[in-house]
Amino acid sequence: MIDDGSSDNSLSVCSAYQALDRRVRTVSTRHVGIGSVRNLGLSHASGRYVMFCDSDDYVEPNWIETLYRAAREHPDSLCNCEYAMAKPSEKLVEPQLLPGLTKSQVIEKKAFFPLLYHGQLMHLWTRIFRADIIRENHLRFRDVSTEGEDMIFLCDYLNYCESFYFVHKCLYYWVDNDAYSVTRGFQAHYFEDMKQIYLARKPHVAPEFLQDFYDYSFVRFLRCPEFVWNAENTESDSEKFRYCEAMFRDPVFQETVKNASDKVCSAKKRLILMTKNYRLYHAAMKRM
Repeated sequence: MIDDGSSDNSLSVCSAYQALDRRVRTVSTRHVGIGSVRNLGLSHASGRYVMFCDSDDYVEPNWIETLYRAAREHPDSLCNCEYAMAKPSEKLVEPQLLPGLTKSQVIEKKAFFPLLYHGQLMHLWTRIFRADIIRENHLRFRDVSTEGEDMIFLCDYLNYCESFYFVHKCLYYWVDNDAYSVTRGFQAHYFEDMKQIYLARKPHVAPEFLQDFYDYSFVRFLRCPEFVWNAENTESDSEKFRYCEAMFRDPVFQETVKNASDKVCSAKKRLILMTKNYRLYHAAMKRM
């Protein structure tokens, strides 16, 4: 257990657990953020497998055991379980099931994009990782947004897997609690992280899903200026325009503009976007 510079009595609670069970170790650090904390945890981990759990979620009692058995039986696969979204304020639990999955089974890596599209490759906590793959290939979390850290780590790990294995059981409950979640927060310059996520994902997308991937990424990129112009961003208008101009000139964004299909990018919009002039686009959208 790693105490990330807490200001309450978390460290004493961790120490108390350590005193009760020799398997528990406590590490204290100044507040460095979730990616650095996870990397610190990886450097201290000594077991054969690694799993992650967010502090405000809950799991089935056999969450670890089930994934552990799956990993032993399918060592060359990234082993996953299904999950549900829990909304405490509405007393509601919504299973986020994989369409068409009726039994536990191996799924080919070429299904990466459909799995991503159905929300099955966005998080760490529904899967188990082999520690030897992490250690031997020096896998670590990068310094990007929380979502980006998870996604890029998954993509890096997938380079050393032959397939997916999905356990057809809902074992993890993701608590959707905006008020208290430590993994959420406003970020104006989201494009930089989105670009890293895009570059990490693209090598795993099979040719038959590449068009869908371009469309999916284009729509997500085009939302980035909304973050820049959010009222929470205190930058000047000139700074906001400058950032958006840089995004429109970026080769990664332009790649999606050129490859997006007509259903997500009309010919007129594509023509404006390919000028790489955000001010022109901004003015045109106000008139459309």
